[in-house]
Amino acid sequence: MSQCDALVVEASGRQVWVEVSGRVSACGNCKTPDLCQGSLPGLSAEPRRYLLDNPIGARVGDRVSLTVADGTLWRASVASYVLPVLLAIGGAAIGQSVAGDVWALVGSLVGIGAGLALLRRGELRARHNSSLLSLQVQTNQVRFKDQS
Repeated sequence: MSQCDALVVEASGRQVWVEVSGRVSACGNCKTPDLCQGSLPGLSAEPRRYLLDNPIGARVGDRVSLTVADGTLWRASVASYVLPVLLAIGGAAIGQSVAGDVWALVGSLVGIGAGLALLRRGELRARHNSSLLSLQVQTNQVRFKDQS
């Protein structure tokens, strides 16, 4: 399982916004560790926020551990790239066989749209699957119940 520390920055109802600190450099061998990740798009050192279910009753300011099940990131990455491409190719092939180039373009756009819709559906389903992503109170933090 992959695990990282996060901070609860907002709580509303049964969900919380957690903030994960920005990426750290992969190694300490160079004098400018930020340079390694500076040229890659999407790999900023900015903190990232995620909206998650709150089964542990975390409150604003709590430090929590965000745990991702093994294989989850790999499956999500493969699905994100492969599914839309395969559906676009399939849609283009069907469109080409039916009516030519214009319909191949239409078919590929429909395939990409269907792929993105399926990814969104899977993301919404995975968001509520506690076996894929979970919050845990860090073991070094003790919280007492309010006596009111």
